[in-house]
Amino acid sequence: MRMIHATLIATSLSFLLAMPAFADRGDKHHYCPSKMEYKIDKRLDRQFHRIERGIDNERLTYKEARKLKKKLRKTRRLSKEYREDGYLSRREFRHLKRKLDNNSDLIREFMHNDVKRYIAYHDEYSRNRHYWK
Repeated sequence: MRMIHATLIATSLSFLLAMPAFADRGDKHHYCPSKMEYKIDKRLDRQFHRIERGIDNERLTYKEARKLKKKLRKTRRLSKEYREDGYLSRREFRHLKRKLDNNSDLIREFMHNDVKRYIAYHDEYSRNRHYWK
């Protein structure tokens, strides 16, 4: 009886001592490969260029472009924040991917709505605004 009792105590103590090693086995240990980080960066760049093309082709109004760029800046900032610890977890990658999907949908919606585009000051300089950057 003493032998069984001592074995149970030793086993339970070993589990208690090993518990902190298994405590932080959450989402941080599911690494997202650097290939996924590259995909996030490429999507951010493509979306920025889509917004710029929409401005140049006058398919986006000033307010729409400003709103889209603000959302893109927030997403880029969140991406940098997630990578501060040196890696991007799967959970963080999925969150960024959802944000980028929402941004992409909004870009498409703004570029294909039937809002009348206008030139800011209705003068010859505003027509050539891309030369003044």
